[in-house]
Amino acid sequence: MAEGGAPTLSREERGLVVALDGPASSGKSSVGAAAAAQLGYRFCDTGLLYRAVTWLALHRVISVDDPAGLVRLVGEIVLLDDGGGRLSHVAIDGVDRTDDVRKPDVDVAVSAVSGVAELRQALLARQRALADAGRIVMAGRDIGTVVLPDADLKLFLDASVEERARRRALERGVEPDSPEGLEILDELRRRDRLDSTRRVAPLRAAEDAVVIKTDGNELETTVELVVRAIRNAEGEGSATPAPVAAAPAPSPPTPAPATAAAEAAAAAAPSPPVRAPRPRRPAADPTPIATRLGILIRFGSAVLRSVARAIVRLRIEGDLSALPRTGPLIVAGNHASSADPVLIGAFLNGILGRPLNWLGKRELVEYPLTGWAFRRAGIHPVDRDAADLEAFRTAMRILEAGHVLAVFPEGTRSRDGALQQVREGVGMLALRSGAAVLPVAVIDSDRMWPRGHLLPRWGRRVTVRYGKPFKVADHPAKERAGEKRDRRAATEAATRLIMTRIAELLPPRQRGVYAPDVDGRASKVGVSSSG
Repeated sequence: MAEGGAPTLSREERGLVVALDGPASSGKSSVGAAAAAQLGYRFCDTGLLYRAVTWLALHRVISVDDPAGLVRLVGEIVLLDDGGGRLSHVAIDGVDRTDDVRKPDVDVAVSAVSGVAELRQALLARQRALADAGRIVMAGRDIGTVVLPDADLKLFLDASVEERARRRALERGVEPDSPEGLEILDELRRRDRLDSTRRVAPLRAAEDAVVIKTDGNELETTVELVVRAIRNAEGEGSATPAPVAAAPAPSPPTPAPATAAAEAAAAAAPSPPVRAPRPRRPAADPTPIATRLGILIRFGSAVLRSVARAIVRLRIEGDLSALPRTGPLIVAGNHASSADPVLIGAFLNGILGRPLNWLGKRELVEYPLTGWAFRRAGIHPVDRDAADLEAFRTAMRILEAGHVLAVFPEGTRSRDGALQQVREGVGMLALRSGAAVLPVAVIDSDRMWPRGHLLPRWGRRVTVRYGKPFKVADHPAKERAGEKRDRRAATEAATRLIMTRIAELLPPRQRGVYAPDVDGRASKVGVSSSG
C-alpha cells in the first residue's frame, strides 16, 4: 500500500516519475513545465518551496541559525495549480508570491537556506507525496539523488555559467554585458559554488541520470530533448505504451491553492485519464518599453483622434494640468467597449507628453501587417491561453523604469457597461511599485459601440473623465490592513480603492459591483481573491 492507504500501482498504471535536476537558471522550470504540458504530466518546481521559505525568512528576519524557525514557515506556504496540473506558482498569506520569490534578494540567500538539514527533511515527505501518483515531472537540485532516488527517469539539465547568466539577465530585461548582467554572472558563480559544496544534498547529477547540455539551445529544442527522453523511457517500460490523445486545452482557471494536505491527497488519488493539453506556444518576443513619443506614436495618435472625433461626440473632463508628467504611473480605466483604448490612449499620451505602455493579447503583435506597428506603439503581448507571469514582470519593469502603464483591471469588456468583479493584479502592481494611479472613466462607450456589434454607432456622445492621481500607500485603508500584517487584506484594499475611484467617476448605471463603495457603505464586494 502506498502512503495514505492508496493501492500501490505498477509503473505502467501510474505513469513515470521523472526527476529533473540542474544548477540555477539551467531552465528546469520552463523546460519541465513545457515538457509536462506536451505529455499530459503533472509538474512541480520544488525550488519554489525553498525560495518561498527564503523570502518569508527574509521578511520575518529568521536566520539560517534558527532551523526550527525556518521549519515553522513551511506550513504557511501553498503551491498553486495553474489549472493544467502544473504546481508552478506559490502563495503566502493567500497572495501569489511567485514573482517575489524570484527576486535578487532571494537569489542571494536561498542557497544557504536550502542547506539547512532540518528544513530539507521537513519538505522531503511533502515532495515525495506529490510523486506517489506518478505521471509527474519534478524539478529541483537533488530530486534524483535525494528526494526521488528511485525515480523512473532522471534527467540533469546543464549549461555553462556564462550561458545561464545570459538567460537570467535577459529575463530581467538587462544586457548581459552591463554592470547588472556581470553581477548576475558573479552571483551564479557564487551560487554554484555553494550548491555543489554544501554538506547537505550537494548539487550533482545522479549516477544514472541522462545529462542534457543546453548551451546554445532554444527553449523548444531542450523541451523536445526532454520529451523524447521521457517517451523513450515510457516505451522501455511497456511493450505497448498507452497512446496520449491530443486535445485542445481549456482556458486555464484561476490558480487554486493546494495546501500540504491537499497536495498529499491529490497525489494519493488515482490519476485521471490523461488528455494532453495543447502545447503552449513559444514565448512571444518582448516589446521594447515605449519611453518617448516617436514619430509613429505621434502620427498614429493624430489619425486615431481624427477618426474618433468624426464618429463620436467626445467630451474630455478632469483637471488635465494635474496629471503627472514624470515618474511611474498606472492609468486604470473601466472597459465597456472596443473603443476604450483609442479614446484613452490616442488622447492621453499627448496630454502627458509621454507614451502609454499597454498589455494586450499577443495576437495583436503577431498580425503580419499590424504587428510591427503595435509593438512600436507600446503594446506588450499577453498569452491568454496560459497563466502569463511574464506579463506581470513586464508591467513591473515598465513601472520600475518610471514609465506609464495603462491597464483595464476588468481584463475584458463588460457585457452591460457596468464595472465587473476584478482580481487583485492592479492593486498588487500599485503596492509593489509605489506608482501613482490615475483613475479614468469612459462613460457610455458601450452605447456607442455595444459588445457584439461589428461597427460603432455614429454620433453618440461619449465622455472620458480623468480623476485625481493618488497613491494607494497614502490611503488609510491600506495602512489599517498593514497594521494587521495581513498582506492579502492590503492587496484587496488597494484594488478596491482603485476600482472605487474609477466608479466615483462613472454614472450610477456603470458603477456595477462598486456602487456600494461609492455610496459610502463598507463593502468587500467586487474583489475576487487570487487564491
